[in-house]
Amino acid sequence: MKMLDYLEETEGLQYICKLIYEAYRIPVSWLDTAGNLQLALPPSMEERPAAPTHSGMLAELTEFVSGIEHNHPRNTGGTSFLPYLHTTGFLENFIMLKLPAELGTGGTIILGPSLAASMTETTVASLMNDHNLPLGHVEEWLQYYRGLPVLSRTRWYHAALLLYSLVNGQALSVTELLLASTHHEPVQHTESRSDLDHSYRRENTWLHHEPMLEREMFRHIVIGDKAGLLRSQASFSEESFGRLSKKSQLRSKKNLAISSITLATRAAIDGGLFWEIAYTLSDFHIQHIEELKDIPAVDKAQLAALCDFADHVRDNRRSKLSRTSALCQNYIFNHMYEELTLNKLAEVAGLNASYLSQLFKKENGISVSDYIQRERIEEAKRLIELPGVTLSDIATRLHFNDQSYFTKVFKKYTGVTPRQFRHDR
Repeated sequence: MKMLDYLEETEGLQYICKLIYEAYRIPVSWLDTAGNLQLALPPSMEERPAAPTHSGMLAELTEFVSGIEHNHPRNTGGTSFLPYLHTTGFLENFIMLKLPAELGTGGTIILGPSLAASMTETTVASLMNDHNLPLGHVEEWLQYYRGLPVLSRTRWYHAALLLYSLVNGQALSVTELLLASTHHEPVQHTESRSDLDHSYRRENTWLHHEPMLEREMFRHIVIGDKAGLLRSQASFSEESFGRLSKKSQLRSKKNLAISSITLATRAAIDGGLFWEIAYTLSDFHIQHIEELKDIPAVDKAQLAALCDFADHVRDNRRSKLSRTSALCQNYIFNHMYEELTLNKLAEVAGLNASYLSQLFKKENGISVSDYIQRERIEEAKRLIELPGVTLSDIATRLHFNDQSYFTKVFKKYTGVTPRQFRHDR
């Protein structure tokens, strides 16, 4: 039963806002559908210091609410909107809940700003450096941050869950909350394909925080459990992470994200994911994070990367390939430019060639030779897109007998000749 069922809509929303404010001592605002401020608790909030390149906080929030208006996630029943967690480039945390259309009042309830951890002078200075703000205003910003309430990550999540329950009369899990807040900005695997094009090896620094929490979180990646990963991630507090850059808060966050992706890569490999796929995912996500310009985007990209690893492990396990088939596919991928035979794969797998042939076809629906041929055509498609590589050179490098045979096989799998394929690019 919704609390709003007992009260007039306007009166009920005011009561809910006051209840949240009294419980958490966090600022609460209510914007109507036009973005006008209808209620603010406390009536006068601490104002963010002026920044030449940034609009005021209310204008920023109004613009953000407007931006998610059309694709805001609903719960599984489709009748109510889910809370959205938002962190600004200045590390202010907000909770936003769009009110259901059936409420005549409409609009959005906003909780915040709050902080995940107290801000030190060093942190403020590095943050201002990230935003190209004059360091002479550090004290002014430090005073502003000291006036904001501090809610741990867990309490922040619980405030969102409470707000949702009071408005909609329904329960919501932390996992559903986190999934809703990553819904709007999916990471697109640009310049990559489903089978993943390249793999590289990197060495990165490691996270410095409680080992047991770390092991628990990455254990969920090993078993492909994204829901468990999100629950575990929610238990981390901002204070538990180290500082990996003295001058830049953004650089520190990026380094921490890269570290977690390194651990996730190892965990995914332990979970049975092909190491080429794991390393390629690592490369993609690290490159994506390096291009980001603000801390909230890095935080979201880091969580998306960890979820991506868990999803790949889950999907790999569901494919029900035996370790033998996985080993053969892995070897074919690594030795694409070498002579590949059934006998060589049997030697690698430690099995009789005839038995391996039957097992591979049963599990993959395609013979070993056809699989090799298909993968070589996929590699040829990638090479064709590179400048300065001739078709005859590609045919030779990928062990096709001659160019006419290469053309015949290429057309079999793509429907066009290599020359037509290149022309269409």
